[in-house]
Amino acid sequence: PEHGPVAQPGAALRAAGHPTLRAGAAMEGYTDKVLGVSTAGAIFVAIFVILRDRRVQVRLATCFFVLSLVSTQLLMKGLMDPPHSFRFPALITAAHFLTVCGCCITYMAVNGDLDKCLPGSVGSLRRYAVFVLPIAVSLPLSAIFNNQGLMYIGAGLNGIIATFAPISTAVLSHVLGRRIPPVGWAGVGVACVGALVIVYGELGGRQVSHTVGFGVALSVTAVLLRSVKVVLQDQLLDPSAYATSGASMGPMHVWALQGPPCLLISLTYALFTEKVQDAAAQMTWHVARTVLMTCFFATSLNVLGMHVIKELGASSMQIVGKLNTIVIVTFSAVFFGEHLEPMVLFGTGFIICGIAIFEEASRKRYMGLPMTAPSQKSPKMQSAAV
Repeated sequence: PEHGPVAQPGAALRAAGHPTLRAGAAMEGYTDKVLGVSTAGAIFVAIFVILRDRRVQVRLATCFFVLSLVSTQLLMKGLMDPPHSFRFPALITAAHFLTVCGCCITYMAVNGDLDKCLPGSVGSLRRYAVFVLPIAVSLPLSAIFNNQGLMYIGAGLNGIIATFAPISTAVLSHVLGRRIPPVGWAGVGVACVGALVIVYGELGGRQVSHTVGFGVALSVTAVLLRSVKVVLQDQLLDPSAYATSGASMGPMHVWALQGPPCLLISLTYALFTEKVQDAAAQMTWHVARTVLMTCFFATSLNVLGMHVIKELGASSMQIVGKLNTIVIVTFSAVFFGEHLEPMVLFGTGFIICGIAIFEEASRKRYMGLPMTAPSQKSPKMQSAAV
């Protein structure tokens, strides 16, 4: 009719499933997937380039560390969201530590080093109490609080909050005696700028429900506890960097010591806060399979993370680990149809630049090269300086 309601052509076409609109939506989804996969691939290439002076094993371990972190986060979020709604993060965390402990004890038994599982192998009971026991408290609680936070906020927001871990780790390691060169601090600052850009890109202009406040508090607490445990682990793996006494320990040795108390604390917390009967009642084949997958990736994450700390140091490891935020957002765009914000890509560039600056500062400090001017030494003199 001439004076009737005006039809909306776009709405009518969408309602009718017009082929042109379907093709446009498909093309947009395809573009997002290509961009997402390309971004994730570029990040792993960037890790290889930035760590070019490290051994190939170190670069591969770092890439798989980031991939394991991403996989664990996404699988945990998938478990606790509908349709599964398997909301037992503390019990799952205890299962993770049980798996890690089993792997460490098996490794020590195969190598004939079961005595390294005893507290006395750390050197003294005082060293065990000062370093291992605080790790045993902070590590499981950081994992539990992080997983519980996923019940109230999305994996993306949880990852964004975690991007501030490098600055807290750098400050704590500096307070405890690890010297970070000025250029290294600049790298931390650039990475934090990238984190802020990602926060703005993901949350800018959006209304965030007040109900997520508890989830944010849990995630922030997890970040602080994670910084504490990473720095303490770094002191055991590389005590000379902190001018502390005691022999340097291997990554598996540290895990053999901290694993059993971590399992005990996480299991105690789980039994007091969650009901095993309810978890068993909700267990299905698909849930059990997903839990086993989280155990695999969590074990890989924890073991590789310890090796990365030993090779790169606490602060650099945390900065590299924050690349998981970008990969999580990228994989969400690829597998869950979420749109990849351009600001996230822009922030990614800052974080990668921060990693490169920090790694270059650490490399020059290790080689005994000047931090501000190109070296005029010959290769022979440089090798003598090392």
